[in-house]
Amino acid sequence: MELFAEHGYRATTMVQVAEAAGITPAVIYDHFPSKAALMIELLERHTRELLDFVGRALVEAPANPAAQMRAGVDAFFTYVEERRQTWRVLFRDPPTDPEVAAAYHRLNREATTGIALFLQRGDPNAVASYDDPGQTVEIFAEALKAAQNGLAEWWYDHPEVPREQVVDRLLDFAWGGLERIVQRANRVPT
Repeated sequence: MELFAEHGYRATTMVQVAEAAGITPAVIYDHFPSKAALMIELLERHTRELLDFVGRALVEAPANPAAQMRAGVDAFFTYVEERRQTWRVLFRDPPTDPEVAAAYHRLNREATTGIALFLQRGDPNAVASYDDPGQTVEIFAEALKAAQNGLAEWWYDHPEVPREQVVDRLLDFAWGGLERIVQRANRVPT
């Protein structure tokens, strides 16, 4: 991951990977038939790691929607802060190899699905009034993911900004709209 983050997918060679690991390229090819296969494995492994990391934070957070949102956003940015190179490979510099790009897009769709499940779990009735609740929650999930990734990219170039401030600004931006949706869904008719 360090080599891919530093040099990019295209410029990183299997010889460099082998040298960094202290093995011969043949050993890598015993496990991975190609650089693309190695990269896909890394993308899958670290995407699962990120989703599990955020998932654990959500399980430990209080059950109210605002606390869940803060816990999820903070966990995402904690992951970005602690694993800057991994984040760079996962989000900032997507590979252009068609096989790897397909895996990258599949994993991004899985992340959107995970965020959508989180949003539905926070308040299952929040999107019930929309014509297409399933599509609506997917749109909200994609918007939240895009906001987090965009801010993480900005933060990558501004590492002097404390994580807590980044989390607060994203919540200032995103939670207001989501909070109104939750409140509207839970309003008691008069």
